[in-house]
Amino acid sequence: MDGMESLRHAIATVPIPGAPPRLSHHGAAVGLALLDASLRLNHVRRLTERLTLVEHGAARRVTEVDISLRLLDEGQRDATAGLQGLIGKEHGERHGGSTLWVPMARLPRRAVSAVDVYGASGEKLPRLSQLETSRLVASGLYRLLRGILASDEHAQSPKQDLSGFLFRWHEPRWLVQRSLVTLLTERDHPAEPFTLPPSEGTVPGYGKQCRDMALKILDDYGHLLVEYAELLTVAVRDYLLVVGVDDTVDEHRLRYETPLHVNEIPQSRFPRLAEQWKRLRAGHRGYFAQYETSIPATLKSYHLVVGTAPEVDVARMFLSTDADHLQTENIAEDLGSIAAKLEASPTEPSLRKLLELQVQTVLRTLAELMRRRRWEADQSGVTVAMEAMPACERLVSAAVTGEGVRVQSNEVDNALLRHPAVTAENLRAAAAEITDCQVGDDLVLVSRFPDNEAQAYWRRSGTGDVRGDQVRVKAGLVLKDSTESGPRNVMLYAIAVAVISYALGWLLVGGPWPYGRAATQKLGHVSDGQSVITMLLLVPGFLYSRLAVTPRRSVASYLRTLPLVFGQLSIVAAAAFAATIATSSRGEVVQVFLTIAVVLPVLAALLLLRQRAWHESTIPLNRIGVPRWAGNGQERGEGLLPVNVCFDSNGGSR
Repeated sequence: MDGMESLRHAIATVPIPGAPPRLSHHGAAVGLALLDASLRLNHVRRLTERLTLVEHGAARRVTEVDISLRLLDEGQRDATAGLQGLIGKEHGERHGGSTLWVPMARLPRRAVSAVDVYGASGEKLPRLSQLETSRLVASGLYRLLRGILASDEHAQSPKQDLSGFLFRWHEPRWLVQRSLVTLLTERDHPAEPFTLPPSEGTVPGYGKQCRDMALKILDDYGHLLVEYAELLTVAVRDYLLVVGVDDTVDEHRLRYETPLHVNEIPQSRFPRLAEQWKRLRAGHRGYFAQYETSIPATLKSYHLVVGTAPEVDVARMFLSTDADHLQTENIAEDLGSIAAKLEASPTEPSLRKLLELQVQTVLRTLAELMRRRRWEADQSGVTVAMEAMPACERLVSAAVTGEGVRVQSNEVDNALLRHPAVTAENLRAAAAEITDCQVGDDLVLVSRFPDNEAQAYWRRSGTGDVRGDQVRVKAGLVLKDSTESGPRNVMLYAIAVAVISYALGWLLVGGPWPYGRAATQKLGHVSDGQSVITMLLLVPGFLYSRLAVTPRRSVASYLRTLPLVFGQLSIVAAAAFAATIATSSRGEVVQVFLTIAVVLPVLAALLLLRQRAWHESTIPLNRIGVPRWAGNGQERGEGLLPVNVCFDSNGGSR
C-alpha cells in the first residue's frame, strides 16, 4: 500500500484518542527539514558501495558516503542546529554542542536492521533512533497536512466540514494525528487493508462519525494532497538514517554496513535437480550474479566495488541505471504527438512555426541522448546497435547535420519540417525504437579487474532537469575460477587415472591391446587380484585427495562443480574396474569395465580442455542483461543466462 492508503487504513483501525497526541511545533519544522534533506541529499557528494561475494546466496555490503556540510542550505543548517537543542531539552545533553545532525541515507523499512555509522578514522558516530526520527517526521507531516488544508477557501467558512475539522471538532483531528504517529513509529505495516465487521443490532455512533469525517476530508480535498501523498509514501516506505557529525569540519567520509536481500529465483518442479544443473552450468559458463539497488535521483556520482575470494576472478561486469528513463518516455510521447500533428497538416503560418519549434526541441534532445549513448559505447568498447534504430538515426542526422532543402525560389530552407526524414512514420518508428532498445538505460562496462576486484564508476550525464525520487541501478557480473586448479588439475587427474587403468590392463594381458580371446582369458583369471585392486584404489584415491576442495556453499565450489564431477566419475570408473577384478568376473565383463576406466577419464579430460571458465569469458553481453541498444556483434537469439543469485538492496520492494 502507498502512503495515503496506509493512512486511511490507520484511520479506520486506530482507536480514537481521548486527548491530542504529543506533537512538537518545533519538532515539526525539524522533521520537515530532515525529510527535505533526505529527499534532496544535496550534501552527499559521492556514494560508494563495496560488495564482497564469497559464499553463494550471501554477500557483505559496506556503504561509504562522502558528505560536504558546505552544500547544506541555510534552512537545513538552522533546522539541524535546532534539532541539537531539541534533543538536549528532551533527553539531556548527550552530545557536544558542535554536533550537526544530517540525514545521510534512506533505508527501506522492510529490510532495516541495526546500523552503526563510523567516521573516516573508525570512530562510531551518534545517530538518532528510528523512534525519535519518526516522531519528528510525523509532527512535520501533520503540520504540513494542516497547512495545506488551511490554505483552501473552505477553511474559513463555518458552514463547511473542513472548517469544523480544523478548528471545532477535535476527535477527527486527533485521530489523524494519532494515525500519522502510529503509522510512522510502528515498524510493522499491513500488506493489505482489513475491515472490522459491524455487530448486529447496532447503528453508527459518534466514533463512526469521527472516522468517516476524517476519511471524507482526505477524499474531498485529495486534489490538494497529490504531492503530499508522494511525500507520505516516502516517509512510510523508508527510514531516515540521521547521524551527528562535527560541525567544525566541512568534509566527512562515513561508512555503514547493511545486509542484502536475496531475491527469490523461480524454481522448477524439481528444485534439487535444477540446483545441480545450475552448478554444472556455472562450472562451464561461469557464476552469474546480479545486483540491484536504488540511489537518490540528485546524486551526481556512484561507485560500485565488487570483491571476491582470492580463487575467484570477475570475467565480465556491467553497471546500468535508468537515470534517463523519464526523459526517454517524454521524448517518445512528444514524437508521437508531433507525428499526429504532422498528419493533420496545419497550414496556418503560426501553427507551422510552433510545430517547427517543437520538432527542433524534441529532435535536439533525442540527438543529445543518442550522442551520450555513442560515447558510452566507445568508452565501454562496444557499438550502438543502430541497425535496430534506423528511424532514430535518420532523425538524429536531420537534427545535427544542419541540412536544408532547396525550394522553388532557389533558396535553402533550413526548417526541419521540410527535411525528407521528418515524417510521421519515422517519428512513430523512432518513438517505438527508443523504448524497445532501452535507450533510457545508460551503460558502464568494466574491462579491467585487478586483484580479484571490479570497480564500476558512474557519473550523471547531461544537464537536464533531475526529476523523480530515485534512480534504479542494475549490475551484472560473471565470475570465473582464477586458479587453474579446478579444470586443469582435474584434467590431469583424469588422464592419470586413465593411464593407471590402461597400464594395469597392459600388464594383466601382457600386451598393449587388451582385447581378443587370449586377453579375455587372462582378464578372467587374474592371479594376484589383491595387488591390482590396491593399485586401482590407493593411487587414484591419493591423487584425488590432493585436489583443492572448497566449501560447498562458496562461489568457488560452484565454479568447480563440473571439474569435480568429472573427477568423481573418473575415480568411480576405476573403482568399478577394481570391483570386477575383486569379484573374479568373466573376462568379457572385466574388458568392458577396463574400457570404461580408460575412455571415460579421457573424455572428461577432453571436455575440460575445452572449458571456457579458465579462459577469457566469451559470453555475449546481451546474455548478461546489458541494455538492448548496446550491440557487440552477437546475434540476439539466446536469452539471458540463468541467474545464480540476485541481490536487492531494497528488500525485494519495487
